[in-house]
Amino acid sequence: MGTRTGVGVVVRSADGRVLLGRRRAEPGAPLAVPGGRLDPGETIEECAVRELAEETGLVLPAGAVRTFGCVLVADWLVAGVEGRLGVAAADAAPRELEPDKFGDFAWIDPAGPPPDLFPATAALLARL
Repeated sequence: MGTRTGVGVVVRSADGRVLLGRRRAEPGAPLAVPGGRLDPGETIEECAVRELAEETGLVLPAGAVRTFGCVLVADWLVAGVEGRLGVAAADAAPRELEPDKFGDFAWIDPAGPPPDLFPATAALLARL
């Protein structure tokens, strides 16, 4: 199998916190930023906006996100996309729209992330 392409969405609240959730389909349910596979014909930024909305219900305009880096983890090439919500973490309420895959959301300080991060998430947060 070749290298697959995905997108990780580093969404920040107005107070600078980053949204993480549990990847329930992965062994150990590590914490991760929202994200997923790039669809054919889709830009990296469009994928980020779509995946964030599908997984959390949070909406960022396509023009409000920027690609900041790319990491290679296992057989995945993951583009990091960053966007900022206009509200504080306490006021941003992600919803569990894919509860079998992703949930238990938390807003964290990216300067001190928890230890149980999904590898691609850890690599992306290190590049902020």
